[in-house]
Amino acid sequence: MSNAMKRQRGFSLPETVLAMALMVLTVTALGGYQRGMAQGVHQLNQTRQLWRDAWRYSQLSAPSPPAGGQVSRMQTSAQRCVSITVTISMPVAKRAQMTRLHCPVSQ
Repeated sequence: MSNAMKRQRGFSLPETVLAMALMVLTVTALGGYQRGMAQGVHQLNQTRQLWRDAWRYSQLSAPSPPAGGQVSRMQTSAQRCVSITVTISMPVAKRAQMTRLHCPVSQ
């Protein structure tokens, strides 16, 4: 072997291939993890929005129903208090139900 070949430094082909394989594996795993986290955050935001809507529709004066969704509202009175039960069904197969009791403040 010549002196030039003996002094050459760097990684061998098997080391380089192994490093590339590990890098591809790591990037693929991190991509899947990020995708799963993004889906979880999206579902959490949808659930929070559904509960916000249920809260709004359970007020004494409720807004008009959302487009594409169904709101069923039942109101009962017992002794000066008003109980409002709201069930919201959205097209994404999400459903929320909330019951609120509204009582007038005594003077």
